[in-house]
Amino acid sequence: MNRKEPYPYPLHTNRELEMMLAGTKPFAVFAHERVDGLEKSDALANQHFATHIANGKLSEHVRTVERKGPGGTLIKIDYYFYALEGEEWRVASYWLLLELLHRGAWCPQLEWLEGKLLGYTDEQNRYHLSRMYPVAEIDRLGF
Repeated sequence: MNRKEPYPYPLHTNRELEMMLAGTKPFAVFAHERVDGLEKSDALANQHFATHIANGKLSEHVRTVERKGPGGTLIKIDYYFYALEGEEWRVASYWLLLELLHRGAWCPQLEWLEGKLLGYTDEQNRYHLSRMYPVAEIDRLGF
């Protein structure tokens, strides 16, 4: 499959808030590496979650990862998690997924789990995975 082909379904990227408010996306995650010139609003694609957090439609959860970068410099990454009411359980699940990622573990099964947590359908996940991994492997895994 050609990775350059457009996806046959709308991606969630930069549409997270719109989709969450429409009830078609339960959860969103944004990473903000603390570097000069990159603001939180940039990481959130200038989507304005604050009003919806204040009125209780969404909840916000923030967790920070610290890692050693090149030359031993400390890198801090803030993860902003947004969940619809009743979907807060996805924060802990996604955080565990990030722990595996930061330990160098990644595979089709974890990528499938990421898609499910973010609200993609099984069909959408299968299509995405078939762009990233050999189709025979996706078939073998039962996706």
